[in-house]
Amino acid sequence: MFEQNIADGANIFITIVAVIIGFAAAMGYIDYNKTKKQENKH
Repeated sequence: MFEQNIADGANIFITIVAVIIGFAAAMGYIDYNKTKKQENKH
């Protein structure tokens, strides 16, 4: 029972970390595209 709770907590933690990394990567990609478009206008 106790070991199962630790495993569930780890899975939730890994999921949260994965979502944060994915979100950060998406924000970086959007920011990269914005700067690229601005460079093309000049």
